[in-house]
Amino acid sequence: MKRRSCRLAVMLYAAKCYWPGVTQTDLEQVAERAAKADLAVDDVLVMYLGSLLFAADDLVLCLFQGPSRAAVIQVSDRLGIPRERLMDSLWLGPHPSNPEGPQERRPDGRSYEK
Repeated sequence: MKRRSCRLAVMLYAAKCYWPGVTQTDLEQVAERAAKADLAVDDVLVMYLGSLLFAADDLVLCLFQGPSRAAVIQVSDRLGIPRERLMDSLWLGPHPSNPEGPQERRPDGRSYEK
C-alpha cells in the first residue's frame, strides 16, 4: 500500500509596521524575544525571520514564515510588534538560468517542495 504524505503549507508573510522613533536596538530586542519565546500556535511553529528597517520613514517590515495569517498575527502580537497590516509575500531571489523559469525559493535559499 502506498503511503500518503501530508504536508502543512508554510507561507511567507510581511508585517508592515508604522513605528515612530524605531531604532535598530528596538528590532534587536524583538529578535531576542523571538529567540527566547515559544512561537508555536496550535503546535505549529511560526518563524520570525528578521526585519527591514526604514528608519527615515518610521517603517519596518517584519518577515515571518507560518501556517496561516492568524498564527502570524498571534506571534507578532506576542513579540510586541505594532503591525498595521499583514501581507502575503513571495520570496524571489537570484537564481541560475532555468528553461522552466524561475524556481520559488524560501528566504533561507532552499527550494520549496512541489
